Amino acid sequence: MSCPYCRSEHVAKRKRRTSLGYRTFYCTPCRRHFNDRTGTPFNDLQFPTDLVLLAVLWRLRYKLGFRDVAELLLQRGFEVSYETVRV
Repeated sequence: MSCPYCRSEHVAKRKRRTSLGYRTFYCTPCRRHFNDRTGTPFNDLQFPTDLVLLAVLWRLRYKLGFRDVAELLLQRGFEVSYETVRV
């Protein structure tokens, strides 16, 4: 793992995790905290990355509507509105 800010390899794992369960890291040279999703388009999302990718797969591959994808996610135990799928 390298720091997304300074690209340093001097990174330490922290015990603390994010609210979604991602491990956090500490960069010794630049003294910044980051996680696995820092610097990616998934960083500001409120849902796990695998769930987002699954919804996108269903939407594009099977040409399902927003409400259909939301219903499939509800069957898997994730309560998501169709408006959330739309964004």
